[in-house]
Amino acid sequence: MAQKASNPLPEFKSEESRARYMAAYNAALADWPVPYQAFDISTRLGSTHVIASGSPEAPPLVLLHSFAASAMAWRLNIAGLSAHFRTFAVDVIGQPGKSLALQRPRNRQQLADWMAQVLDGLGVQRSSIVGCSYGGFLALNQASLTPERVDRIVLISPVGGFASQYWKLTYLLRVKQPVLKLVHRFIGSRRRPKPADSQQKQAASWIPPLDAKWGALMAMTMFERPKISVTKAPAFSGAELRAIRAPTLLLIGEQERLYQPQAALKQAQARMPGLHVALVPNADHIAAMAQPDAVNQRIIQFLQ
Repeated sequence: MAQKASNPLPEFKSEESRARYMAAYNAALADWPVPYQAFDISTRLGSTHVIASGSPEAPPLVLLHSFAASAMAWRLNIAGLSAHFRTFAVDVIGQPGKSLALQRPRNRQQLADWMAQVLDGLGVQRSSIVGCSYGGFLALNQASLTPERVDRIVLISPVGGFASQYWKLTYLLRVKQPVLKLVHRFIGSRRRPKPADSQQKQAASWIPPLDAKWGALMAMTMFERPKISVTKAPAFSGAELRAIRAPTLLLIGEQERLYQPQAALKQAQARMPGLHVALVPNADHIAAMAQPDAVNQRIIQFLQ
C-alpha cells in the first residue's frame, strides 16, 4: 500500500498546479506502447511509483530517468526493452512524477537504501539498471553501495560519478535558460531554425526527441516549476569506481552539451578500468530518446 505524504515532495505552487501536471502525465501514460502494471511502493523516503512492462518471467531491468523527466522519458524505449526484460520504469523520489517523498534524500546512502527498498517491494533480489543523466548517477551509486543487488548497469550521459556536472546541469535547467527556450531545446520541433548566430547554431544541433506527449509533459513541468528535492551528484573516488563489480556500459551522445563526449569517455575509462564505452551518433544528452532504436540495441546486446 502506498504511503500518503502530508506535505508531498516535489511541491507544486497549488493543488491546481499539481492537477495540471498530473493531467499531462496521464496523457503520456495513456499512450504507453505496451501493456503495463503500475505499483506504488512504500519506502522510508516515501511512496515510489513504478510502471512495470514485459513478461514477469523475463530478467528484471530498472529504468531511472534524467533530471525532472519522470518515467515517461522511457516511452520510446519501452516496447523494445520490454520484449527482452521485465522493465520497471521508476518515478525517481523527490522529482516530478507520481512518487511522493516524505522527506528530501540527504546523501548517497539514503538513495541506495531507497532503491533497495523499491526492489524489495517489487520482489526483485537483483536487477540490471539503466540510468540517464541523473539516473545514471543513481545507477552507478547503487552498484557502488549495494553490489549484491545489481547485475549490470548502463549509464547514458550520466552526471556525477566520473566527474561532477551537477551544478552545471542545475544551472542550465533552472537558471540560465528562460522557460520557452529550455522547452524548445529539450522538446524541440522538426523544423530547425536558421543559424543566424552562435547561440542559434548550438540550438540547431540539439536533437529534438520524437515524443510529442513527453514534450508536452516537460513543457508543463517547466511551466509549473515544482520544487524538486534531489541530492548533489558528486564524482566518485577512484577507489570507489575501481571497486564496482557490475559490468558497466557508458553511452554518450556525440552532440552532448554538458561535456566534451570523447574526452568524457576517455576520462571515464581511465578512472574505471574495464568500462565499456560507446558514442551514440546523432544524439544529444537524452540519447535514449534521440535515438531509441540504436540505444535499445546497445542496451540489449550488453545486458544479454
